[in-house]
Amino acid sequence: MSAFFPWLDPNNWPSIAPANLNQPILPGWSFFTVNESNSSAPDTERRIVSQDSYGRQIGRLMDVVDVLVKEAEKVNPTLKDDTRVKALEELKGRIDLAKQAAQAARQDRLIEDLLALKDKDKDRFAAVMAAVRP
Repeated sequence: MSAFFPWLDPNNWPSIAPANLNQPILPGWSFFTVNESNSSAPDTERRIVSQDSYGRQIGRLMDVVDVLVKEAEKVNPTLKDDTRVKALEELKGRIDLAKQAAQAARQDRLIEDLLALKDKDKDRFAAVMAAVRP
């Protein structure tokens, strides 16, 4: 039937949605809510998290624990074989790799933006480069 009436074939209908869509849904949303039932001071906790995310807080703690473990290994070399220490080192390694990849992506975007600026507005590009150079 669609051979005689091609407009009846849904595969020929125009699409109102893009062929490829990649967008964040609910940016800034989290899986938990801070309230009186799970925090003794929810206002304080919200204020702290708005300044320093849980990821940043945990990252700083991991960095300090890493330093402390390295110092403890000087006194007790068998700590290197402890599965908990190895697991923490592996976790920290994966996190460090993710941070490096994110930094590289930001640098790539920065370079792309600078090259686009150079093509579109040479004066502004020169001003930005002068501000960046020591």
